[in-house]
Amino acid sequence: MECQQVINEYLKWIKDNTVIKAVEEGKICSISTPFLDRHNDHLDIYLIKNEGEFKLTDNGYTIADLKMSGFEVNTPKRESILRTALNGFGVKINSDDELYVEATQFNVGQKKHYLLQAILAVNDMFNLAQETIHSLFKEDIELYFRSNDIYFSKDIKLTGKSGFDHNIDFLIPASRNKQERLIKAVNSPKKDSILSSIMAFNDINQTREAQTKNFVIYNDFEKVVSKDIIGALDNYGVKHIPWSKKERCLSEFILN
Repeated sequence: MECQQVINEYLKWIKDNTVIKAVEEGKICSISTPFLDRHNDHLDIYLIKNEGEFKLTDNGYTIADLKMSGFEVNTPKRESILRTALNGFGVKINSDDELYVEATQFNVGQKKHYLLQAILAVNDMFNLAQETIHSLFKEDIELYFRSNDIYFSKDIKLTGKSGFDHNIDFLIPASRNKQERLIKAVNSPKKDSILSSIMAFNDINQTREAQTKNFVIYNDFEKVVSKDIIGALDNYGVKHIPWSKKERCLSEFILN
């Protein structure tokens, strides 16, 4: 197959799978594209004409979809990732979380392509490397602690009886009525990550003079956590708090 034929087939695929509908005759139309979002739904954008100029917009759908799934763009790191994704395509975002570009009749096709590529890049924020996702989940917990005046230290390395160092995401000091609390943040509560947390707690506890209370805060927005995982935490005396019910943190972690 010749290269030009490949290009022609690609352009034909885009044309054949693009559906345009008038929303407001002569002013606004919706464009259903062949590109898919993370739900495998076709990406829809809107073309708004105003005195010879054009605005192409997602109408706020992309960010709203992330928020509906529990992913808030509410920390400096997340805002930086978002801005990087948008700036690479010259796409803007307004106070209504609308992703958009402005165009003329001479570059509207190119700007449409840039907007679609930016939307796909923002969608991919949900598929970041696991290390980055874990870091963002820890940021959510830290932000919640600070907003509720919960005092803590973070990223503490403690040595267990085995001689190995273990990273504890948050440590809340003992108070008059409460033990020292060690907290592991688990963004993806799977068997391996939960067992690793349990083993770390057990190893550390054997070297602490005073008994600690151990917690796992896990992200339950993406999928239901299995009963086996919850049972394992219960069996080893590790308290577990799903992030959807983070109000439990207040009674457990406040100093009193």
